[in-house]
Amino acid sequence: MSLVSAILARSGLFAMIAHRAAAGAVGNGWWILVLFSLLTYSLSLVVNNLAAIVVIAPVTLTLCRQMKLDPIPILIAEIIASNLGGASTMIGDFPNMIILSAAHLQFVDFISGMMVPCLMLLAVMLGYFQWRRGEIMLDLATAAQGQTDASGGSTPVFEDPVVDPRLLKWGLGILAVMLIAFVLFETLQLRPGWIALLGGLVALAVDARYKDDWFADCGGPDILFFAGLFVMVGGLVAAGVLDGFVWLIDTVSGGCDVPRLLALMWIAAISTIFLNAGPSTAFFIPVANGMYQSLADPRVWWALSLGVLAGSSAALSGATAGVVTVSRLDRYVADHPEMKDFMSRPTLDFRTYLNWGLPIMGIFLAISTLYITSVSL
Repeated sequence: MSLVSAILARSGLFAMIAHRAAAGAVGNGWWILVLFSLLTYSLSLVVNNLAAIVVIAPVTLTLCRQMKLDPIPILIAEIIASNLGGASTMIGDFPNMIILSAAHLQFVDFISGMMVPCLMLLAVMLGYFQWRRGEIMLDLATAAQGQTDASGGSTPVFEDPVVDPRLLKWGLGILAVMLIAFVLFETLQLRPGWIALLGGLVALAVDARYKDDWFADCGGPDILFFAGLFVMVGGLVAAGVLDGFVWLIDTVSGGCDVPRLLALMWIAAISTIFLNAGPSTAFFIPVANGMYQSLADPRVWWALSLGVLAGSSAALSGATAGVVTVSRLDRYVADHPEMKDFMSRPTLDFRTYLNWGLPIMGIFLAISTLYITSVSL
C-alpha cells in the first residue's frame, strides 16, 4: 500500500489537491485547520495514513510560514484526522490490517462498522478545537502578519505542482483495481495481503526510475521499527503479561458481554499510549480472538479498533504519524528559523501534544462507549 501511495505522490496528485486546498484557505487560519483536517482524513481512507501525513504536512508548514501562523495546532489536528481516516477502512492504517488478518473480515465490514463512528469522532474533534479556539489564536496570527487583503497586502499565491499524467493514470488505475479486489477478495479467493503485495509490485515496476528508493517507499524503516516492537510484545506475551490482561478484563467486566467489550476498548486505549498502535493491536489480538470465539460478535473487533484509535490519538508515542510529523516539523524549522518568531513553541513536544491529545482520547472513548453499548443491545 505504501508503494501505491508513493506512485500517486510522485505523480503530483496529492500535492495538487493539497495546494488547491491551501489556495482556497488563504486568509483564514481556522479554515486552514478545518479544511486540512478533512483533507487528511479523506486521503487516509484510501492510502496509508502515514502517506497522507507525509504529503499534507509540508504543504501545511509552507502555508503557515507564508501566513505567519503557528503550525502546531494545525499539525495536531492533522495527526488525529489521519488516525481517524486510517481507522475507517481496512487499508487505512496498520492496526486495521492486523485486525483484518486475524478476523478474516471483508472490506465492507470495516466501512459499515468503523466509518460511522469515525466520522462522528472527526466532527467532535473539530468541535473541540473550536471550543479551544481562543488558545490557538489562528485568526489573530493571520491578521497580525499583515498579508491579508484587508491590510492592503497580497495573499500568498500557490501554483499547482507539475503532474505526471503517466504516473497519475497508472497510480489511479492500480488503486481502483485493488479497491475492487478488496471488496471481492472472497470471490477471487485471494487474501487482502496478496492483493496489496501484487498491487505494490506493479507500482514498483511502473515507477522503475525510482527503484533505488523502493525500501523507503514501502516503509522499510517503519517495518524495522515495528519488528523491534513486535519482539518486545512477544516477550511480554511469553512472560505471561497477556494472561494478566485477560484476568483484568474478566475481573472488571464481571464476565458480562458488553462490559467485556468496553473493558477491552479502554484497556487497549491506555496500552496504546505506551506500546504504539501496531504492537498494541497485535498484543490484544489473542484476547479479542478469544472473546470473539465466545461472543461470535464482530463488534469485538470494532471495540479493539476504537480503543487503539483513541490511544494512538492521545500521545505522540501512540501512532507513527505523530513521530513522522514532528520529524518534518523540526527539519522545516531548521531550514526556516524565522518560523520560531510566530510559533508558540520551538517544536511539537510530547507534553504539548498531550495537552490536546489526552482530552480528545477521553472524548473519543466516551463516544465510542456509547456506540459499542448501543450497537450491542
